[in-house]
This record gives sequence, C-alpha cells and structure tokens, in this order.
Amino acid sequence: MNNEKQPHEVTVLSENVYHSYLGEYFLGQTDIISFGGGFNGWGRLVNPADSEVNMFLNAYTITNYSNEPLTAEAWLSSILPGRGKTSPYFAAGNQAIIPPPMPKVEIENASLVSGNPKGGTYAFVRRVEPMITLTKHDFQGMFIIPPGSSFSLFFLSPGNRRVYARVAFGWWEEKA
Repeated sequence: MNNEKQPHEVTVLSENVYHSYLGEYFLGQTDIISFGGGFNGWGRLVNPADSEVNMFLNAYTITNYSNEPLTAEAWLSSILPGRGKTSPYFAAGNQAIIPPPMPKVEIENASLVSGNPKGGTYAFVRRVEPMITLTKHDFQGMFIIPPGSSFSLFFLSPGNRRVYARVAFGWWEEKA
C-alpha cells in the first residue's frame, strides 16, 4: 500500500447555501404595497430587540406592478411613518429540516403613509422601471442588522396615480 498522502475531498459552499444547510437562511415577501397621490409606502426586514440574532441581508427584489417608474430609498435603523403589517409570507431555505426553522426576523410593510423616515441611515436609492422586477442579490451579509434594528425600502409617491409594488428578501440569522 502506498503511504503517500491522498488529497481530501473538499466541498465549497457559498455563504448563503451554507446557512441554508444549517437552517439559518430565510426568504419571504411583503403584501402588495400601494402608494401615490402624495402618500408613500414601505417594506422592511425588522430584527426585534429580543431576537438574540444578527440578521445578514443577502438579497432583495422590488416588483413594480404599475406603468409608472418607482423610486425606492434604502434606510437602515430608521423610524418609518405609519403602522407596519407583519407578513405571513416567509419560509426557511432548508425545507429538509422537519419541522422547518422559524425566523426571528420579521417582514413588515405599510401602504399609503404620510411622512418620511426619521433617524437611521439613508443608504442608497433605486429606480424601478414599470412592470419589472429589480433583483439585487449576493450581498453575502454585507448589511448586518443587529437586534432592535431594520433594513427598509421606502417608496416615494410618484405623483397623483396610485401604484403597486411588492418587496421580497433573502437573509440569514446568526446568534448575536
């Protein structure tokens, strides 16, 4: 028998696939968000203060269902106007774990709100053309959202017409 060292098999997984394997990756979406006529709307991932996890943003999509272009501002840790509704539309990435893991982070959205975000950090802006889905992915945890904080997409009223959008997110959670 040959005593030479043999190579070991190595599997390389992307960060999000690794966290999905562990049952820490989640995806989900908001309800339809309506805004226009001077009223704004928003969708966000909110990490509750008592979650005991850090949230790592991996992806978001914005679907524009209208014939008007949309402007979405990204905000970190801001106070948003209006009252958010918690979305029931989420799932664990790893459906082989029984029962599937439940996220601690929540998805919220609000429609037809007055005012703008207060406090926090204005991170960037995106323009979404009519009748398309804008996809931004593979952030690989670039945005790390601690307990008691959030990542929000805030939609500015495009004028007098009412428009509709939906936001989806992919993220993983690790113990804080």
